[in-house]
Amino acid sequence: MSEREQPPHRADVSLLRAEIARQNKVIQALMNRVERSGMAAGGSDYDAFQAAITLERQVRRRTAELEHALRENERMTRALRESEARFRSVVNQPLVGISIVDNGRFAFTNAKHDEIYGYSAEELAGLGPLDLAAEEDKPKVAEQLSRRLSGNAETVDYTFRARRKDGAEVDVEINSSAMDLGEKRVFVSVVLDVSDRMRAERETQALYELLREQSNRDALTGLFNRRYLDASLERELIGAIRGGYCLSVVMGDIDCFKTVNDRFGHLAGDAVMSAFAAQMTKLCRASDVACRYGGEEFVLVMPGMTAAKAGERAEELRAAIETMPVRHGDAVIAVTASFGVASCPECGKTKGDLIAAADNALYAAKRGGRNQVRGAAVTKPNHSTAPQTIARPFNAHPSI
Repeated sequence: MSEREQPPHRADVSLLRAEIARQNKVIQALMNRVERSGMAAGGSDYDAFQAAITLERQVRRRTAELEHALRENERMTRALRESEARFRSVVNQPLVGISIVDNGRFAFTNAKHDEIYGYSAEELAGLGPLDLAAEEDKPKVAEQLSRRLSGNAETVDYTFRARRKDGAEVDVEINSSAMDLGEKRVFVSVVLDVSDRMRAERETQALYELLREQSNRDALTGLFNRRYLDASLERELIGAIRGGYCLSVVMGDIDCFKTVNDRFGHLAGDAVMSAFAAQMTKLCRASDVACRYGGEEFVLVMPGMTAAKAGERAEELRAAIETMPVRHGDAVIAVTASFGVASCPECGKTKGDLIAAADNALYAAKRGGRNQVRGAAVTKPNHSTAPQTIARPFNAHPSI
């Protein structure tokens, strides 16, 4: 390595050594001059000796000063070398990626950083964090860069989806700090590949959602259970009252279900209920809530539907079930069902009122001969007497 290419600390050492040698030459020249002057002037040997002692003291003092400066320089050089070694051991460790971003581009990346993204250091030198972000996460990365660049945040910690050179996507966690170097602002970031952790979190979340869904579902029919009905009907009623729209509830019950169980067995009864639920689901809108209320009873909540329309829908369900043979083993089981319909606000504005009204209408259908749809009685205010109930039958079926 040429002298020009030497590191600054090595150049300083060479300069100190050269200065010591130069001072020795200067002092030697001065001593020679004094000796010559003394001899020419006829000076005594004592005078020459005194001059030599004085000059020698000066040489020793200057030499000691220079040697102390040399030792101090060597100490600082060793400290710098140790610090540089520690820095390199940190940035080159294999656990986390480290990068420095200057003007939107990578100015430095360690080997782990390059490994995470699948690029070489030379390839990354022409890229920036935005180039590595998956398309859907580019706005997030741009926002975090802007926050640090504007000074709104000195440190940020976030996770985003990155696209590797081979096209695969990885989850990357960034902990980044802004640093001002002169008039420049650079970002020093620690980068972690957290794909395994994020995958585990997504799987856990999916399992949680599945368990929550299962906790709201009836195991046999797949319909929502009574607990979910209680919560959803309460919520739908609040929305209907605030929004000023109607809401209807249909309660259905399989006719003579005990006879099915007694004659064909409980597995046949399960098959009948599953078939009933399938027909119910088939006729539901996306906004409807179909539930197994308990035993062989079912409830259908229909937001935004009038009593008349709900009665028509219940009649469609009744007809579909009547013409639906249920096969269980060698047996073909004929099934019918009865339904009661109640609506808000005509039949009440609370969950209890609506369920009670629909239940009363259902039992009216049972007493009327089964396999039919009945509308709930309506409570109508009367200024002269107590509230009256007015029957609301549906004419969709001959037996109503």
